[in-house]
Amino acid sequence: MRAFVLSALLLLPAPALADANGDNAAQYDASRLTITFGAFCQRPSVGEVPAPDTAAKKIDLIDGTPEIRWPGHVIPAAPGISFGVRTMTHDAESLWPVMIELTHPAFTESGTSHQTYYTTLGGSDASINAYSFDLPEELVTGTWTLTAVYAGDVLYSVNFEVVPAEALPEIANGCIGYLGS
Repeated sequence: MRAFVLSALLLLPAPALADANGDNAAQYDASRLTITFGAFCQRPSVGEVPAPDTAAKKIDLIDGTPEIRWPGHVIPAAPGISFGVRTMTHDAESLWPVMIELTHPAFTESGTSHQTYYTTLGGSDASINAYSFDLPEELVTGTWTLTAVYAGDVLYSVNFEVVPAEALPEIANGCIGYLGS
């Protein structure tokens, strides 16, 4: 499991969440931030931080904040594919601790279905919280939900539908030899 976090994101709690695209796949606090979500090509790790409540027991850090190459909530279960939520806030306050929670169908070997880690979110640049398919056991289809919570309030919650790689070959094969983000 490779989840990514960058600490250049500000999210503040709000009592009501906006529906990002009218299908209830993503809800977020539109008064505090804008979001995009979807898939991008996996980026190399430039460091890591401990995350004991994740399958890998760590979170990999990446350099820069990748653009979402394939916007949307349907993601192919394919090695080299990352997916997540890219956010931009309306001001520069930092928040700590923000819990990032990922729920998903049980992994085939470990049975892992719930992972959490804490991060600082804030700043004036875009940030991303994402997941990369690294191991065969992670390639499980079904609903994966990425949620950010601060002080008991949901900042965003995005449901991703992970489908077999052959259902979206243009994305599943889109990172082979790709050198961009």
